[in-house]
Amino acid sequence: MNQRQTEFFGPDLGRGPFSSQRIETSALQIATALAQIRAPLTRSDDDLRSHADFIRELADRLCPDWAAALTLKVDPEQYDTVHTNITAPTGTYSLLDMWLADSVGGGVTSTAPAGVTFNPGTIVQTVVSNKHYRVLTTAAGVVDVTVSYGAARNWYWAVTRYGRVYYSSQLHFT
Repeated sequence: MNQRQTEFFGPDLGRGPFSSQRIETSALQIATALAQIRAPLTRSDDDLRSHADFIRELADRLCPDWAAALTLKVDPEQYDTVHTNITAPTGTYSLLDMWLADSVGGGVTSTAPAGVTFNPGTIVQTVVSNKHYRVLTTAAGVVDVTVSYGAARNWYWAVTRYGRVYYSSQLHFT
């Protein structure tokens, strides 16, 4: 009788690991195998999404040169400012191209805010003042940016790494 364990939700590692010819695919396969040890038991949608994010983070750490995933968290407006935290979960420096857009899928906005401040994060290049930047993350892959505006307005941060564009939730000024 075969004494191997069969994994119904992942690869059967009893036959030994295999690798794709593409590094990003291999990293995802290895991350999925590693993540099996903490697979959610509830099978709720939120738990499965959280587990998928965990797998993506593991794959990005295994192969940071190919990692494109970003996390964007926008805080509510306080005193005419909106703070956004952007994380490239690679555990290393990343170069991000980012701009304020009027809508999801949009290019650079036509209306500039009163101010844009990065802390932490290093501005490598200001492409368009208060609208479009190239920014270097911290060693942990983090950029914090604060946008100031004194009137009613909505923007989105568009952030790209390796050609994939991510849009934040709305920066809402009242």
